[in-house]
Order: sequence, then C-alpha cells, then structure tokens
Amino acid sequence: MPERVWAAARAGFDLVDLWDWRNVDIDSIARAAHESGVGINGFFGNREFSACDPAQRESFVQEVRESLECAVRVGARQLHLFSNAIRPGGVVVPGPPVPASSLQQACVDALREVAPLAEAAGVTLILEHLNEVFLPGYLWIGAGSVVDIAREVDHPNVMVVFDAYHQQLGQGRLGEHLLAAMPYLGRVDIAGVPGRHEPGVGEIDFSYLRELLDQEKWHGTVTFEVMPSNGNPAKAVEMIDQMFPLSWCRRGEAE
Repeated sequence: MPERVWAAARAGFDLVDLWDWRNVDIDSIARAAHESGVGINGFFGNREFSACDPAQRESFVQEVRESLECAVRVGARQLHLFSNAIRPGGVVVPGPPVPASSLQQACVDALREVAPLAEAAGVTLILEHLNEVFLPGYLWIGAGSVVDIAREVDHPNVMVVFDAYHQQLGQGRLGEHLLAAMPYLGRVDIAGVPGRHEPGVGEIDFSYLRELLDQEKWHGTVTFEVMPSNGNPAKAVEMIDQMFPLSWCRRGEAE
C-alpha cells in the first residue's frame, strides 16, 4: 500500500483514497503520503455496523468515532459512510424488516448524532450511494437517495458523493442527478460502465459531466476509482489526463 501511494504521486495525483483503514497499515500509508507529498482524502467510516438499523446505533456511532480519530491522526479529509454494514466480498447486511421510510429516518437520526463529532474533528462525512446490481439489499441506491438524507440532516459536515459508475448501473440519468446533488456534493467518483474502467472506455460521456461541473463552478474533489481496461495503469492515467487534465483540475486555484 505505501508503494501505491508513491505510484499515485509519480502519476501526478495529489490525493489518495482507500477502503477500510483497519485492514491496512494506515500509519505506513500516512508516512508514505507525507514523504511523497500527497494527502489522504478519505476512507471508510463504517463497515461493521449499519446507519439504518436503530438497534446498531450505539455501535455505529462508536465505529464512526474511531474512524474520525484515525482520520485526524493521519490527516484524512473525508470519511465515506454506508447505509448498511458490508461484509467482506461485498455482502450487504440487510436492514431490519420495516418500511424504507423508517430505515431512512434511522439514517437521518444516526447522522445527526455523528455530524457534530465530524465537525469537531474537521472531517467531512460523505454519504455513499451504491448499486443494487452487485450489492443487493443496500439502502442508498442512486444519488437521489443520499441527497435526500443530506438535505434532511442539514449539516455542513454531511455531504454526498456522486459516483458515476454506481449511478449508471443503478438508475442512469447521470446529468440530472449530478445537478440535483450540487448543493451537497463533496466528491465525484469517476469510473466507466461496463467494467469500472478509465474514462473514455464504456458508455458514459464524461466530457458532458465535466461540462456540467464547469457550468456549476464546482470545485470539489474528483476521484478515479478505476481498473485499467488493458491491465496497464499507465494507460489508465493517460486517459484520465486526456479527459480531466491537470489544468482543468486546478482551475479553482486560478480563480
């Protein structure tokens, strides 16, 4: 993992993301980030316990609290939060057998409890929508679901991701949902469909999505959660540079 940080730095990225910080040597990663001059954007805030299950509320809050402590220690900017617990292999733990509206309200209540903790830590909580094709049973399907939650929680440290890959698999209508997410948008995740490959491979028109971000003068974080289509990371970086060149990524600094 530390070598991956160095590889990201050599490729020109200024931030790295990872999944569950408890499954890696997070302190070695943090040292590599410091030495290579890149930052840690974020990692999972919860995975063992669900936000949508009131019976797990205390455990969920404690899990997020521990993740915030780690984020502060290594200088991470964001925690990625899930509606449901997710076991290894991407197995979603279903919520309790109650109406979806009750599950959503449980999420709102849980997030209202952890939002002040995130504010005190100086970390943004990012609500992660996924897809039901590969993750059946997950509550937050589609960007609209996390936007509704963020609107209800109404806290500056609770924002959402717009994940092009998950949105296309789950619901489509990428442009419409991207614009609707703007008031709460903390991160945009880029990966193509099918295959989760680099931009320019697959059916998603990322140039159009980039135009919408320009139109809205959005200056947040863009991440590239991709698997190289030909197995060569250098080719994926080349395609990323073509679609999202460094001059575009830095435009907010000039303004």
